Amino acid sequence: MDYNLNDDIEEMAKASGNLTEDDDNKTLAELEAEAKERELRREAEETVSIDEGYDEDVELSLRTIIGGDFLKSRMFISQIGYITYIVLLIIIYTWNRYEYQDDTLLEDALRKELKDVKYNVLTQSSELMNFLRQSNVEQVIKQTPDSILSTSVTAPFLLRQGSAPANSHHVEDMGEYDVNEDGN
Repeated sequence: MDYNLNDDIEEMAKASGNLTEDDDNKTLAELEAEAKERELRREAEETVSIDEGYDEDVELSLRTIIGGDFLKSRMFISQIGYITYIVLLIIIYTWNRYEYQDDTLLEDALRKELKDVKYNVLTQSSELMNFLRQSNVEQVIKQTPDSILSTSVTAPFLLRQGSAPANSHHVEDMGEYDVNEDGN
């Protein structure tokens, strides 16, 4: 006596009422596909019936808020898109605020660094001016053994363009001097 699994499945299907007279000619795969389809339809109907089971009149109290019962109210469900939009705006606002604070901190750090650099430049400029004073330059020249330069003992004088002055020892004697076309 051979045991046939398909026969047992068909008998069980007939006994449960899921198999009709037309189903005798169908294969096992077709019967299983139809059973899955019926199960999916049943689950979809349960989902629809659950969706339609919103509480119309949920009293908004501390107990319903803590318990989460207000989340099942039709009013809350109808406003879920708006609530999601508000939450998204809050997240963007918070992110933007943190970015602004980071930029402000960076700007303050850069301002402080710029101030330090300006002070360093001012200090170096002062040191350079001190080093390049005539008296300091003369001391450095005097300390160099092979230097033939010395401080002038005669007063400076101005030259006029085109002619040499007769007495070139004093600047006061020169008066006004001519300026060439370049402004020199």
